[in-house]
Amino acid sequence: MNISLNWLQEYVDIDLPTEDLTELLTQTGLNFEGYVETDHDDTVLDLEVTSNRPDWLGHLGVARELAAATEKPFTLPTVTLPAGSDDVNDLTSVTVDAPALCPRYTARIIRNVKVGPSPEWLVKRLEAIGLRSVNNVVDITNFVLMEYSQPLHSFDYDKLAEGRIVVRNARKGETLVSIDETTCELNEEMLVIADANAPIAIAGIMGGLATEVSESTTTILLEAAQFDQLVTRKTSRKLGLFSDSNFRFERHVDPVALEEASRRACEMICDIAGGDMVEGLVDVWQRPWVAPVIELRPARVCKLLGVDIATHTQIEFLTALDIKCDQDGDVIRCEIPSFRADLEREVDLIEEIARLFGYDQLPLEGEVSHPVHAMGTYERIRRRTLEAMTAAGFCESITFTFVDDAEAALFGVDAPVRVDPNVRRTNNALRPSILPSLAAACKKNASLGNSDVHIFELASAFPPATNGSEVPVAEQTQLAMLSTGDLRDLRGGIESLVGALCPDATLEIVSAPAPGLDETISGEVRLNGAAIGAFGRLSQAATKYYNLDAAPAVATLWFAPLVEATNLVRSAHALPKLPPIVRDLSLILDEAVSYGDILGAIQAVDQPLRQSIDYVTTYRGKQIPKGQKSLTLTIEFRSPTATLTREQVQPQMDELITTLKDKFSADVRM
Repeated sequence: MNISLNWLQEYVDIDLPTEDLTELLTQTGLNFEGYVETDHDDTVLDLEVTSNRPDWLGHLGVARELAAATEKPFTLPTVTLPAGSDDVNDLTSVTVDAPALCPRYTARIIRNVKVGPSPEWLVKRLEAIGLRSVNNVVDITNFVLMEYSQPLHSFDYDKLAEGRIVVRNARKGETLVSIDETTCELNEEMLVIADANAPIAIAGIMGGLATEVSESTTTILLEAAQFDQLVTRKTSRKLGLFSDSNFRFERHVDPVALEEASRRACEMICDIAGGDMVEGLVDVWQRPWVAPVIELRPARVCKLLGVDIATHTQIEFLTALDIKCDQDGDVIRCEIPSFRADLEREVDLIEEIARLFGYDQLPLEGEVSHPVHAMGTYERIRRRTLEAMTAAGFCESITFTFVDDAEAALFGVDAPVRVDPNVRRTNNALRPSILPSLAAACKKNASLGNSDVHIFELASAFPPATNGSEVPVAEQTQLAMLSTGDLRDLRGGIESLVGALCPDATLEIVSAPAPGLDETISGEVRLNGAAIGAFGRLSQAATKYYNLDAAPAVATLWFAPLVEATNLVRSAHALPKLPPIVRDLSLILDEAVSYGDILGAIQAVDQPLRQSIDYVTTYRGKQIPKGQKSLTLTIEFRSPTATLTREQVQPQMDELITTLKDKFSADVRM
């Protein structure tokens, strides 16, 4: 926001050096970005205005703050409308068909206007803050906009069908050519200003070319109104139209002062453009504004700020900000002005007092105490999960929650929940899985020359809701992993994680299809027999979509079952004193027989001395018949009471071999 120092001087006496002034502005909450000296002996301040203070988007709002901070008088412009003839109600009418979107709309008419160049002082004033001169009428509305922070719009009255105004929602198929010659396709969610026939302006954003004020204009209708903030914002984004007007309407305009701004503009038009006023004002106000009252406790102010501020001083601070105060016993009843919609609670008023008292005047304590709470169980499990994945060689990723519709479809969701496309044109669907985000991260790494990718993320995913829930998605925490290496790298990561969280749990992966995964290389991850996720390689369609050279190994695990199975209390036992006997077993099997099948068959054989079974490798080559494979595993035997001998172990190995031959027609590979 550009603010002219010469302009401010019209409302408040400023006798501070520029450096001191900018420091004062910063202390009161106006972020100072810089300043420039202009060719017209003026200083223009660049101020960053927070969204909760739209009153600072006009010179009067900034001047009011400076007056309060410097204890100088604040002078509002004196507005005196010239006497008019006839009655405005005989010439026009205003109908508001959407009162919720237009709480107040006012119209005045000025005749015998001579549209032409603006006087030099007005041109310089606008150019100083970065606005170009158009003509005297448009320049005056821009001047008042930058003075009151109230957008105005002037229509060529003679071009209005039936000379009247209708505020309504646009109709399907309607279009409008804006004053910047943009053809706008309108819809029913947009608010427009129309005449008796068609839209003539997009409410709060921009006027139409057909009713623009030009050199041939002699009679103007001046609009001053209040429009819904959200609808203005959505319409602006949808149409790609942005203006100083919609910037202010999106934040809030003063519903009371808009009439004063209208009078100010009319006075200037009559003075500069030679216009004649038509008597009266058309004012459609759905709910006349009632000032809210907030009770402030002076004792609470002192306690919260940590310093004693006299009650009369608190009242002086608030009164300087045009807040009417009435002390009633131990409280101050504060009537909030219409331009301060940000003041809603007692603490808001305390902040105003702190600003004017000076944050640098608040006392500093030698130390601040904060209660320290022990880490909760859930957070401890999260932290142990991150540590386990990192120890397994995976790097943590933090990705965006939204994906494109096409990405969601790749992972089994054709109708994901989306945010309004007017807010986000792309990537506006909630991801059903974290895998799309990791796949995109994998591609980003590859494009930067890093082809060795092992990443994981623990975050929210949004799968479709089940069990007839009214909510379309169920937000759940998911652990997703991606590796450009072998499937064994990924399985090793999962086994390391389960070992860190719940070492006594049974982990298995059984063949099963999963959305987004290759049907021939995908499985269901089970913990203690219950499905908790999916494991395999990315599908060919997803691999092609992300333009990856090869399908990475991926896995997803729902975090809730892992948390439920986690045992944070560990038990210790003595290391075995006696050595084991380890035997390798290589089997030639049909391709259809999985390692899980073999593992299940071995575990079904009761052998107390058998301690563990570990997968080694799978081989396919010239020595193996077509349609078959060689599966190698290691079996460990150990006795707790004596050293085992070959004679004790061999019968048990023979028993296992016999079982596998009978069940799977397996041959032992020597």
